[in-house]
Amino acid sequence: MVSLLPPTLTHGVLPEGRAGRILACAMTGIVVLIVWNGIARPLMGWYHQRAEALDMRAAMTARMTGLAAALPALRQQAATSRPGPSFFLSGANDTVTAAALQDRVQDMASALGATLSSVETLPVVQSGAYHRISVRIATTVSFETDVRLLDAIARATPAMVVDELQLHLAAGTRRDNPMLETAMTVIAYRPAGSTPRREAP
Repeated sequence: MVSLLPPTLTHGVLPEGRAGRILACAMTGIVVLIVWNGIARPLMGWYHQRAEALDMRAAMTARMTGLAAALPALRQQAATSRPGPSFFLSGANDTVTAAALQDRVQDMASALGATLSSVETLPVVQSGAYHRISVRIATTVSFETDVRLLDAIARATPAMVVDELQLHLAAGTRRDNPMLETAMTVIAYRPAGSTPRREAP
């Protein structure tokens, strides 16, 4: 069998000179690699994981401390602040509330220069703990005014929604200034109160 080791190694004697230096460097590199992969690298990985966990804990502690410090001021602000706008209509009864909704929609249209060609109050519908108040309107306006009216309704307080929207190009309208025949149902809600009254849809 042929040995791949230098002749001196086969007799238990380390080589000297250039061959010995190369062998020593190779063995040192192997030892360093073993130490790195077996000890240093796992320790560095554990150290980085531990450092990240400590950083996250410190950040969470700082956040909780800031929230705790701000809590008294938030409680004071909540106690002294005025109540925000209501999402629901208010009124003595459904008839009064429906009339108020109709006036509100007419005012929004007039503010935009739109004239309502028809306004119809629809029957009130019971919806859980609320009464649905609906007004059906129709108007002929430009596209820009139509968009502004829809936006005004969407931003209104109390909250209103649009249903059954119908748009048609008005007869005889000019191409450079198209007019739209618009019909829509504006809906808002009123709390039913302690003695809700179901009305026919």
